[in-house]
Amino acid sequence: MLLKPVKQKLSPFLRVEIMLKLINTGNIDELLPGFTAPQLQELRNFLEQQILHLSRVKDTSPITLAEIKAEFEPIPNYYWSQDCREPLESCFTETCITSNPGCFSQKMKRQLTVLLNRLQPYLNPHASYESK
Repeated sequence: MLLKPVKQKLSPFLRVEIMLKLINTGNIDELLPGFTAPQLQELRNFLEQQILHLSRVKDTSPITLAEIKAEFEPIPNYYWSQDCREPLESCFTETCITSNPGCFSQKMKRQLTVLLNRLQPYLNPHASYESK
């Protein structure tokens, strides 16, 4: 009998740790290698929500999720650069998370870099995020 893998969530404590690391050091690279593909997806969604919230609080003209996502690498560009064997639609719908977690994780890390650059001005106005 095959057991369905348990999807570990990002705990509230880990979310706080991530935000504190970003505030204090501006870098969470040391945390990312231990994350699963679903956790990276959850982290991306969490950071998007943090950016939207901080923008509503601090900006006179808050940004939208569409504006954030417009900064991501276009999905077809990423898909073709990976020489992926999955259908292109699975990259758009993120259904490849289980069938190709390595590729999916790479896509999430690229999106996280964009989000972290977007988030830094709210946390530290003089810093920018650079992935190592």
